[in-house]
Amino acid sequence: MPAEIKEIKEAKEEGINFLFQNNIVQIKGDKEVEKLELIRTELIQKEGETRAVPVNIEGSNYEINTDYVVMALGSTVSDETLDLGLTVNKWGNIYVNENYQSSNPKVFAGGDLAGGKGTVAWAARSGREAANKIKEYLKKGV
Repeated sequence: MPAEIKEIKEAKEEGINFLFQNNIVQIKGDKEVEKLELIRTELIQKEGETRAVPVNIEGSNYEINTDYVVMALGSTVSDETLDLGLTVNKWGNIYVNENYQSSNPKVFAGGDLAGGKGTVAWAARSGREAANKIKEYLKKGV
């Protein structure tokens, strides 16, 4: 995703590690997330395309240990999300409380969908904080 140098610096200061040109193959773990299987990609310019697109590099799979996964679903609220009946604010972002819970307490949101500062570093931190709140929620067994 595009980012300014300042945003990249801020993200690194927040402890964000960047793994460029990788795709997730599989999320692994028995009862909880333990590992991610990734595959490296290379950017290929396809005929008729204006931008190079990532293509998996056969046999480049590898695994990393991880505690949880936060999926980036987009930067705007989709019609499908609105169909869930979630409350949005006047800017069209999903309203969340201090625990990153939406108007449906089982649905959490962070990053661009929850609004805020609008930088990559802020969105990454917000996503991480939302993930921590999801972990707390799940530990309560609700």
